[in-house]
Amino acid sequence: MKSFAVIVPIGPGAIELRRFHDLLESLWSYERGAGLCVAIDSSPHVRNVKPRDKRLRSFVTLRDPFHGQGEPLMGRLSASLLVGFALIRREGPFDFVLRADTDALITGKFRDTVSRFLTRHPQTGMLGTLGFTCRRDSPHYGCEKTAVSDVVDALATLPGDSPGFARIEAQLSSAYRNGYAGKEYCQGGIYVLPFRTLERMSRLGCFDHPEDWLPLAVPEDVMMGMFTRTVGLESTDFSLPGEPFGSNWRGLAYSPREMLRRRHALIHSVKSDSRYSEHTLRRFFKNQRDKGRK
Repeated sequence: MKSFAVIVPIGPGAIELRRFHDLLESLWSYERGAGLCVAIDSSPHVRNVKPRDKRLRSFVTLRDPFHGQGEPLMGRLSASLLVGFALIRREGPFDFVLRADTDALITGKFRDTVSRFLTRHPQTGMLGTLGFTCRRDSPHYGCEKTAVSDVVDALATLPGDSPGFARIEAQLSSAYRNGYAGKEYCQGGIYVLPFRTLERMSRLGCFDHPEDWLPLAVPEDVMMGMFTRTVGLESTDFSLPGEPFGSNWRGLAYSPREMLRRRHALIHSVKSDSRYSEHTLRRFFKNQRDKGRK
């Protein structure tokens, strides 16, 4: 049975650490085949983020890789995740990489379904909820098709004679030649990259200069959507009822019971929901996990 890798960025606060541990506990409850877990810890202070869990086969902490440099909410995260993905590529191969935020949760089995899909769809390079939300009735659904990529806007803020500008412009041009249109990406709260995406990115030098992204206000998921096209692959939606992904850019797309009824196993976000507190949602899904153990 093939293993997969996990990568999770952790914010500096203590609540972020508790969220991270709850996310991993939800993962181990349903899938125990992770061969590597990479935590990107943005805390400026040294702390031990590794869970005390013998089911972890390999755990790596990347502590504030760029020492607080760069645009804090986007550029720094984008650059740090490139460092993490490069590490996973070196440690592989893995079947795929699960990238999740700390406000994501695992609510069911997903590995076999995801692996089969990636095998049957060799052009998929990024898999998840395409765009803002899995809700087809949302006014935000599909808006990315006609949006301008953040990469385009961010390039305009760089000096035209800088090495970073030239490298990113070349990567963006390759993406356009390969069919990149609008703002194509999978919701960054939780998505999957097949290992072929990392291999192609490595061959094309996409990991060579992560620092290029530090000053740019480009969301990490949008950056990875562009890179997916740069390497000749595409972002694919897998968020219909009965499919694993159930992401929303803020709060849950549906009530917690409806999320389970729709059989979404990879969900986002359990915070900032207008109907339920984060505590209520985490307790609900923990109770579901506990029932499954009985």
